[in-house]
Amino acid sequence: MSRGRMVLLAVPVLVLVTVFGTSPAVGSADAFTGAWVATDPDDGSTLRVQIGAANGAGVRRVTLIDQFASACGAAATAIGSGTVSRSTLTATLNVRCGGEPLDSDVLVDFAIVGDTLVGFGVVWRRAGD
Repeated sequence: MSRGRMVLLAVPVLVLVTVFGTSPAVGSADAFTGAWVATDPDDGSTLRVQIGAANGAGVRRVTLIDQFASACGAAATAIGSGTVSRSTLTATLNVRCGGEPLDSDVLVDFAIVGDTLVGFGVVWRRAGD
């Protein structure tokens, strides 16, 4: 198992600390863009991911933060970018623990399933739903 995959298993998911914009309505032409929330299956904490709209080249900014990541013993943040193919967003993220680099170029996938987002072994719902 790659170090990046181990880090992502140890840092199950991350919660966003930036300000969220409004998310598109369900059924919107852009199913990924916006803020998503989930529950960390390991510790029950609330998780968030913010996915930006695609730029002209189809690239999206992805930001995740876990307010308490077990691998860090502190907050973990992952920031990077990705592209969508069909119903899957594949992103490459750089992970930091408490501001210190932990791992780089970690590959992650999120899939749209109905009106939910599935990734990191959790089901995400739109923030505010």
